[in-house]
Amino acid sequence: MIRVSKECSENRVRLVRRLVELRFKLVMTTEKKAIENQDLLCETKVVLGHHLSFIWKPSWLENTFCDVCTKTIWIYVHQFYECTDCGYYCHVFCVDKIKRVCSAVVASENSMIINVCPYKGLLFQDYKCAECQTYIRIRNIKVSPEDRVSLEARLCDYDGKYYCPLHHWNNTALIPARVICNWQFEQQRVSQASFQLLKYRYEARIYDLELQNPKLFMYLESLTQVKNIKENLVKMKKYLVSCKYWNACLKSLPSRCRELLYKCKLYSMKDMIEINSGIFLEDLSELKAKCEKHIRSDCEICKNQGYICELCNSDNILFPFDEEAQNCNKCQNIYHNHCWCKRDFCPKCKRIEERLKTQDIHTEIS
Repeated sequence: MIRVSKECSENRVRLVRRLVELRFKLVMTTEKKAIENQDLLCETKVVLGHHLSFIWKPSWLENTFCDVCTKTIWIYVHQFYECTDCGYYCHVFCVDKIKRVCSAVVASENSMIINVCPYKGLLFQDYKCAECQTYIRIRNIKVSPEDRVSLEARLCDYDGKYYCPLHHWNNTALIPARVICNWQFEQQRVSQASFQLLKYRYEARIYDLELQNPKLFMYLESLTQVKNIKENLVKMKKYLVSCKYWNACLKSLPSRCRELLYKCKLYSMKDMIEINSGIFLEDLSELKAKCEKHIRSDCEICKNQGYICELCNSDNILFPFDEEAQNCNKCQNIYHNHCWCKRDFCPKCKRIEERLKTQDIHTEIS
């Protein structure tokens, strides 16, 4: 069926997802082990990408809500399932009614929304909920209070669609498009599916601000400072990767510092919030100071890989990440910025050209 279906169509995506679910079920069926005679309940279920594990002794103490029926899950009374990927909860008797695809699957299949979604209205959705396809109405319709709850249409600010109260709990979250386009950090109301998706992507570094909105770096000084420090870290990384002593120092650094060092270009929602508050810049500056101290003074191997300006023959050691350093585009040799502006030629490039001429002469003679 997958081979016959149209390429890149929704039908093929659904069939591929179903094939993965069936293969996972096959593995779980052949390798499952009965736990305290709870064969059916303890089996991991796969429904619409959710990997549902049976929970009979929860680690938390407060009651939660079922994502299917929105009713309370009493931890000492009800038996329920939890998705190990996105944190989806549901009663045991609500498993067959699941209609929402797992946020982990959606995050892997769909691209992120980086433009503020326009509100198209209920007519565009044929007055149906975007998830369960039940009929919904605007809030001021003249009906009884009990019916109004079931008919109320709630807008999701992330995808611009309307949902019924069963799938829109008035949870609030930061909208990536509003942060990237307007640097706006006010939380907006979103549907439960969008809420779980944004929560799943909260710490994922998937946003390239330089590509998606380069004007931010013109108006935000803190973001410009972060960009400059990250560019310096990229230059420092060439020294640190080849240093055998840096690996021992790297283990002593916090995991957050290691992530900042090796994932320099992309940002996460958490990073953008901390940039706005100033925490991110402090951590990044501290990491830069540690790396620079290792290269300049602590490690002799890294220190000996510095440059001497051949234009002024100064004794000061230059590195590519210095503010006063300027490199030659051809040979990548480092000079002082003021010396490079007054130069007539690059000494290293000249030596390379003379060496090539000498080699050509020897080749002709031989």
